Amino acid sequence: MLNSKLFTSSLLLTVVGLGLAVPACSLPAPKHTGGGGSSGTDGDMCPTPTSTTGDDAGISAGSDAGTVAGHVGVATTPITNVVTPISCAGIGPRPNAIDKYSQGYTPDPAVLKQVQTVLSTMSLTDEATQMRGLAITPFYAPYNNIERSEDTASIRGFRYRDASRGVNLGEDFSGTYPNAAVVGGSHVGFSTAFPVSIARGAAFDLDLEYAIGEAIGDEMQAAKETVLLAPCMNLVRHPLWGRTQETYSEDPFHMGRLASAMTVGVQEHILANAKHYMAYDIENSRAANNSAMDEQTLRETYGRHFRMVVQDGGVSSVMASYNLVNNVKATQSYHLLTEILRNDFGFGGFVLSDWWAMPNVDPKASDATTLKMTAVQAVKAGLDVELPWGLNYGQLENIVNSKGGLTKGDLDTSVARILEQKFRFNVHNLTGNVGIGSAKTRYRNSRIMCDAEHITLAHKAALESMVLLKNESSTLPIKPTVTKVAVLGSVVPYRVTDGATKDNTRTINFATDVTTGDLGSSRVFHDPMKGVGPYDGIKAAAPTGVTVVNGTSAADAADADFIVVVAGLTAQDEGEEYTKAGDRISLALDAKQTDPKYQNLQNSLITAAAALKKPMVVVLEGGSVIDMPWLSTVPAVVMAWYPGQVGGAALGQLLWGNVDGKSYNFSGKLPLTWAKQLEDYPIFNGNGTTTFDYYAGYRYFDKQNIAPLYAFGEGLSYTTFEYRKLQLGCSDLGKGAVLPVVVNVANKGNVAGDETVMVFVSFPGTTARRPTKELKGFARVTLAAGEEKQITIPVRLADLDYFQQDSATANTGKWVVESGDVKIMVGGSSTKLPLTGTVKVNGY
Repeated sequence: MLNSKLFTSSLLLTVVGLGLAVPACSLPAPKHTGGGGSSGTDGDMCPTPTSTTGDDAGISAGSDAGTVAGHVGVATTPITNVVTPISCAGIGPRPNAIDKYSQGYTPDPAVLKQVQTVLSTMSLTDEATQMRGLAITPFYAPYNNIERSEDTASIRGFRYRDASRGVNLGEDFSGTYPNAAVVGGSHVGFSTAFPVSIARGAAFDLDLEYAIGEAIGDEMQAAKETVLLAPCMNLVRHPLWGRTQETYSEDPFHMGRLASAMTVGVQEHILANAKHYMAYDIENSRAANNSAMDEQTLRETYGRHFRMVVQDGGVSSVMASYNLVNNVKATQSYHLLTEILRNDFGFGGFVLSDWWAMPNVDPKASDATTLKMTAVQAVKAGLDVELPWGLNYGQLENIVNSKGGLTKGDLDTSVARILEQKFRFNVHNLTGNVGIGSAKTRYRNSRIMCDAEHITLAHKAALESMVLLKNESSTLPIKPTVTKVAVLGSVVPYRVTDGATKDNTRTINFATDVTTGDLGSSRVFHDPMKGVGPYDGIKAAAPTGVTVVNGTSAADAADADFIVVVAGLTAQDEGEEYTKAGDRISLALDAKQTDPKYQNLQNSLITAAAALKKPMVVVLEGGSVIDMPWLSTVPAVVMAWYPGQVGGAALGQLLWGNVDGKSYNFSGKLPLTWAKQLEDYPIFNGNGTTTFDYYAGYRYFDKQNIAPLYAFGEGLSYTTFEYRKLQLGCSDLGKGAVLPVVVNVANKGNVAGDETVMVFVSFPGTTARRPTKELKGFARVTLAAGEEKQITIPVRLADLDYFQQDSATANTGKWVVESGDVKIMVGGSSTKLPLTGTVKVNGY
C-alpha cells in the first residue's frame, strides 16, 4: 500500500457525514510548504494504481534542474505494494480546491449588506468618482499623484502601485517622498527588489510565489497603498515581447497556478490585480495592435490562466489591456469583460483600464460627444474604472442626467463591485490603517524599511530560479583547487526614459552592477547599500585564500584559473514602449546598439575569453531567450534572468556550490522554450493585426515537430535523478475528481539536489483540436544524496477540459471534458517523460 504518512481520515469523515458509499481516502491537509504538488482534502483522491509503463524505468535527470523546498504529499518511504484500482468522483463543497491556492473567493454577506447600505446614500457624483482616476483640470494635476483615485467625503480612493517584482515607489514624478533618494532624476522610495516574474516562473514553486506576494503586499500595506497592479500574467507566445520579464510562462496552467499563489499572498494584505486581460503580447504600438484568434484559442490558450486566477486565486480586480482583440478594444469589449470574464469565468470583482488604455488620449482633441459615446460603450462592456484619469468617465454624470445611454442603475452595478472590494480589504477609510492583517515592515523617513526576512526571501528566489543550461565536463561547481577567479563583463551604454526624466544615456557594468529589470512601470528601487552584484557575490562566496578580480576584457583574466563572463540585456533592449525600449529586434546581445564601438561587444568578450582555453562559465542576464553563437566554445552557461537586488549573492553561492557551508545546487527550470533560431518561433508582429495560433510555446514546437535547443522545463543539476514506480490513484474519473499521480524520485548522485517533477497529459482518442501534450501538475522535492522520496501530484479532472466552439456562432461554445482514455506522462521536462500510465475519464 502507499505510505501511510501520505493519507489522513479527514475525507472519511466527510464521506460518512454525506452518507456516500464511496471509498474514503485523501491526501493530507495543505501545509503550504511546497510547489505545484500541494494536496487538498476536497474531492475523492483515492491512491491506487492503474496500468503504467516504465514503472521502474530510471532516468538520468542531470539535464533537468533540481529544486528546493519541502512538499506536501512527500514521503521518504518508497511504495511497497498496491491495492485494487477504483473509480473516483468529486465530493464536498469545493471539489476543485486542492490547496491553499485554489480556494477562490466567496463574498461575505456582511460586506454585501454594507455595500448596499452605503450605495443607497451615495450621490451621483460620488458614485462616478469611484469609477475614475484623477480629474484632468488642470491637465495632469496633481501629476505626482497619478497612481491614485480621488477621495470622496467618506470613501478613500484607491492608491495603485506596480508591480510583480516589488513595490514601485518611483512613480511619483514630482517627489511625494521628499526625503527619499534621487534616482535617475526622480525622488523614489526604496522597497525590496525580487527577481522578475519570469525568473520565479523558472522556480516552479507555489509557496515561494505566495511568500513573495505576501511580502510585496506587506510593503504595500505599510506604505498605505491599496491595489498592487500584479500579477502580470500574459502568455509568452514569443521571446521578442519586451515585457516577457514581467510574466511567468508560456504555459497557461503553470501561469495560472503561480498567479493564483501570488494573488493569495498579496491579498493577505491588500488587493491584487490580474493583468493584462487579454492577449496582450506585443509591446510596440500596443494601443493599436489587434490580436486576432478564434474562440477556442481565446479562451483556452490566452484565457485559461485568467480563469484560474479568478476561480482559484479569488483575485479582486482585473486590468483591461491596451490592445484590440478581434478588432475591438479590450476596454470596450462586452465579449471579453462580460460574456467571458464574468459569465464564463465567474469573476465578481471590478475591472479597471490600463493607464490611458481607453480610446481618446488627448483631452484637447476629444469632443464631449465622442467622450460620452466611449464611456457608454465601456460601462456597458463591463469596465468599472477608467485610469489614470477621468477623461471619458468624466462625462458619467452628464450621461445619466441627460439620459444619454446610462442610468444610475448602470453606475450602481459598477460601484457595488468596487465598494465590495474596498470593504473586503478595509481600504475605504479616510484615516487610520488600511488593509487586512498587520504590516511587518515600517514606513520610515518616506522609505519602506524592509524586514531582513524580505531580503532573505529575494535571495531564496534568486537561488531557486537560476537555470544551469550547460555544464560540460562538470565545469561547475568551481573546483576547490582554483586559486584565482576573474569576473568579466562589458560596460554597455543604453538610452532610456524612465517616466521621470527626458531620454538619458546610462551605462551598466555587467560584472559588477545589480540588474533588476527594465525601467518601465514595474521598476523597483532597492536600497543600494543592500544590493549585491555578480562580482561581489562571487567574491563573498569564494573559499578563504581564493582571489577574485573583475575586468572588462579577456586580458584581465590572463592569469586566472577560472573565468566568469557576465553578459545580458539592458533596459533599452527590452521593456515598455514608453521607456523607448519596447520589443526586442532580435535575440542577439547588443542588438539595439547603433555605435559600431558597442555592436557585438559582449559576444566578442565571450569569444575572447573562451580562446584562453580556461575553465569558464557564461552567465546571462535578461528576460527571455538570448542567442549564443559561442555556445560550442564555452563549457558552462547559466541563465540568471534579472535576479533582483541580491542576485549576485545567489549566483556566487551556486557557482561555488555552497550556501552557508552546505552543498547547494542549481534548481531552476526553463518556463519557456529556447529555440535554436528565431525563425523557429511563429510570426511575432503582423504589423497591425497579428494572428495568434492555438498552439503556443512547447505546444507549438510539438505541433511543428521542431526540436528546440532547450525544452520547456530543462535545466541542469550537480546531481542526477531517477523516476520510479508511477501509480495513478484512480482507474477512472468522474466529474469533480482529482487524480493522485504518485511517483518515486531518487537522487542518484553524491550531493544534495532538488527536482521539479512535471505531469503532462495527452488525449489519444480525441477528435478535438488539442495539443500533443499539456502540463497539468508539478511538484518540487528536496533530496539528500542517495535519498528517495515518494511524491503525490494532484491532477484535477476539471483542468483537462477544452473549449468546444459552436460552429454556428463564432464566439460561443462550452467547456467540455472528453470521455475516453487520458495518457499521464511524468518526468523532468516537456521532452523527458519516462513514466506513463492511462486513466479513463467519464466526460461531461
